[in-house]
Amino acid sequence: MNTKLRKTLLLSLTAFSMGTTASVVTTQTAGAKSAVKVTINQAAKAVATDRNVVPTGSNALYTKAGTLKGAKVVASTTTLNKLKNSNSSKDYFRAYQVAKTNRGSWYAKVVSFDYKYRGWIYVGKSNPDSDWSKVSGGLAQTETTSEISLPDTKTVQLTNPGIQNAIWNSPYRSQYRAEKVVSDTEPYGGQDFTVTKALEMKREGTSYYYIVNNSNSKIQGWIYAGAVIEEVATTDQNANNIVYAKVVDADSGYEAANVVLTDTKTNLSSPADFVTTELGNGSSDEAKLGAYAPGYTYKTLTASQQSTNYSAIANSKYGSTVTVLARRTTAAPALQLHDTK
Repeated sequence: MNTKLRKTLLLSLTAFSMGTTASVVTTQTAGAKSAVKVTINQAAKAVATDRNVVPTGSNALYTKAGTLKGAKVVASTTTLNKLKNSNSSKDYFRAYQVAKTNRGSWYAKVVSFDYKYRGWIYVGKSNPDSDWSKVSGGLAQTETTSEISLPDTKTVQLTNPGIQNAIWNSPYRSQYRAEKVVSDTEPYGGQDFTVTKALEMKREGTSYYYIVNNSNSKIQGWIYAGAVIEEVATTDQNANNIVYAKVVDADSGYEAANVVLTDTKTNLSSPADFVTTELGNGSSDEAKLGAYAPGYTYKTLTASQQSTNYSAIANSKYGSTVTVLARRTTAAPALQLHDTK
């Protein structure tokens, strides 16, 4: 091989090598530029109640931003679609952290009200914490309750004071981590409270009242509406149309309810008929027993106890007291025995 040809081949090989190296460098640089990384990661600062959200079902929930390497699915779009249409408040979510990637995508970290699901979800190209009503992507803002009318009589008493009817800082599961402010209401049995606000849970349709103790205003908060009974003012009571009623625990003798029943109807033939519309017949018919003494039933009483109830109701008289026996059910009434932990 002559000298001129050798030089030509060497020059060609050098040029090819340099071109290949340049190509590799260019490819690596482009790859580095396309890698997804988080550029902003911070706690959400908007008012907590504004950050109550529901999934839209369009995006899955991940352990980290879904486009980051190593992100794993926490809840699929199928699962989130079911939660979106849930009829239980436990399936609401609270957003508490936001992050942005170098691609301009925003993600929110959320947790379900029952703590079952926690993770990151895509929420669009703008910071949701500036206005959660405009959040997009996998989330939508929601209201968990709606205002309803106050009861006609705003002075109430607890129908079944104790641990089964706690007072809360927010209606149970209307907010993430709603807490009990009075865990045991037994010391306040027989005391008057004033209802100042009323809400209805949007998913369950359950009503809650905000009550304030008339003797100690520090005792106040939200309670299940079925746990209180409207009290008839003494000045309005007429011995010709009222019956004093007591519901007593058949096992312990505990007075589960002590209420005044006022007959405002004119088509009842006797006090017994009126009391039957309120307390039932003391056995198979329970009428409004569940409202006056939540968590109690006649149905598990002995035949003798049911017969005693029947006689007491049949012999009711206006201006007098009728006492019936009832037994606590094995399961407490829905939405009354709650645990936030």
